[in-house]
Parts: sequence; structure tokens; C-alpha cells
Amino acid sequence: MPHQAQALSFDVVIATRNRPEALALTIPLLLGQSRRPEKLIIIDSSDDHAPVAQVVADTTAGQGIEVIVEHTKRGTARQRNRGLSHVSADVVFFPDDDTLFFPGTSAAIMDIYERDTSRQVAAVNPAVSLTPPEGALDGAAYGMSQSHTREARTVGWRTRLGRLLPDINPRFVIGRILVDRAPDLSWLDELEAKPVEWMTGFRMTFRTEALRATGFEPVFGGYSLFEDTDASWAVSEFGCVLGTRRGQVYHHRFPSGRADRYGLGAMGLANLAYLMAKHSTDRGLTAAQRREALRKTRSYARLRMLAARLRALRGDRGAAEDLRGMKAAWPSIDRLFAAPRADLARLYLDIKHEIGID
Repeated sequence: MPHQAQALSFDVVIATRNRPEALALTIPLLLGQSRRPEKLIIIDSSDDHAPVAQVVADTTAGQGIEVIVEHTKRGTARQRNRGLSHVSADVVFFPDDDTLFFPGTSAAIMDIYERDTSRQVAAVNPAVSLTPPEGALDGAAYGMSQSHTREARTVGWRTRLGRLLPDINPRFVIGRILVDRAPDLSWLDELEAKPVEWMTGFRMTFRTEALRATGFEPVFGGYSLFEDTDASWAVSEFGCVLGTRRGQVYHHRFPSGRADRYGLGAMGLANLAYLMAKHSTDRGLTAAQRREALRKTRSYARLRMLAARLRALRGDRGAAEDLRGMKAAWPSIDRLFAAPRADLARLYLDIKHEIGID
């Protein structure tokens, strides 16, 4: 018997900060899709909200969709949760403010949710393109930094290498367990989709009811590193997480300002430790799997510190700050894994205060 797909709606939430030039590229591509959102929700934490509000007004004028623009406190997870509170559609997209959609991408994503008549899919992410949509950057107000350009050109082989060497990244301990648990859906090959270990933050979409039950981790502040993995794993309680090759996006990364390298180094380890400790319990890992998660989290942290030390010895001052931050966060790994689940969030907040990160 042929499947009976039901037409579903979707809203788009974009968390942004000090990037009106990025929104000027992103919004027209979203609204030019063959499947358009019911709402466009922009949650802005810019120092000056006016330029963002103006770009949103200019790019959405006459488009015939509901637009919500709010100015709020900084924090990726906080802003995304605020945006989620405005969502009323069946599905919600969370692109970054510098995510460029190829034609047909929203339709490819929605095809999967609509084909999932048994409601066993909680989240879908499109593929990453190594090149931008044709003409999308004509007259663009900014270009990517050299380091971001190198990352974009090598994302394909770096992703493949990461999958060949899963021992390097402790997230594969939990991610692969969840992939193994995914239901066997007969139509996945037809839509070029398959279960994935987690989604990356610039291309996330969710079934709204699944994400609303969990939200984005509220204890993550500032840049909210790993909030994307956390949300991907949290919604696995309600269904599987899929990737599809039919839809594509290009991450035209906005040049960042001078980074707090100490803070990023410390956050990278503290947030990872919190993520792994939390989901080792919440995802029902066995005692042996939990020990493996701890072992690989420690090993990964040591590898990161060694790499930073080598860069620092070559005169990289930023790497020296990375290393200082990671050293400060190192004890948090054992502390978080040893904590009772009920005490985990409070302990993590205490650790952030102790090591001086947002």
C-alpha cells in the first residue's frame, strides 16, 4: 500500500549576533525556496539591534510570511530556546545566520518528515556543500577568513577521517549506540537518508514536538559549544536523527572577532565532559559503555592539550591560551562523570564559575 504523506508546516529560527551582513545573504535564500516557512523568527543579541532589524525588514518586505524579530541577551542556546517558544509549525529549522540554502533544500527535508507517517524521525540535517549556491555570493559584503576557507575546503576529508578514526572523538561512543538503535525505515534509501550520530549546529531541523520536550541545554552559556550534539541526542528519546544528501547548505562562515582563546579552550573540555556525562546516563549506557565514554573523553582531552602545547612551542600565543584553558577544565572530566545525575547541572555551573567562563 502506498504511503499516505501529510503536508506539514515549518518555521525557521535564526539566532544571530552582530551579523546583519550574513542575514542579508541567508534570508533571501530561505525565502526563495520552493517550500517556504510559515514564520521567520530572528532572535538577535547584537550590541546594536537596529542594523539587524533593518536587514530583516528589507529582506522580508512583501514576502507574505509572518516575521518575528526580538532583541535579547547573548547565548546561542538561550536565543534558540527563545525562538522555539514562538514556533507553532510541525517542524522547525535552526540554520545559523551564515547558512546558505541551495534551491530545493527545504523541500528535501520536509519530504522526509512527511514520509515519516509513523513519526519515528525526530530530526533531519541536510548535506554540506563545499561550494556556495550559484550566484549567492555575488556582491556579498564579506568573505570568509583564510582559516575558515581552509576548513570549508577540507570538511569532506576531515569528516571521513573522523569516521574512520572514531577513537579520537568520544562522541562516537554515544552517537554510534544511537545509530544502532535507529528504527529500520524501508524508505530511507529512496530519499537518500540515513541515521547519523549527531547534527552540526548550522544545519539542524527538528520535529517541533520532539525538541520542545527537551529544548537546548539551558546551562550552556555564550557560544554554547556542543549544544547541537546535546539536542541531537536528547531528541533521540522521541525518534531517530537522519542526514539526507538530497538537500544541501553552504556554511559561509562570518569572520569572527578576536576570540577569548582561554575561554574557548576551557569551554571545549568542560562542555564536552558535561555532554558525555549527561548522556551516558540519559541514553541508558551500560556500565562498560560509560567507562569507555570516560576513557575516550580523557584521551581526547589529552590529545587536544598535546596539540595545543606543540603549537604553543612554535610560538602560537593563542594556542598557549587554549592550553591554559584546557588545563583549567581538565579536572572537570572526572568530577562530572562521578556526579549523580540530579547534581550534574549545578556542578557544571559551579565549575564554570571556578574556571572563569561564561
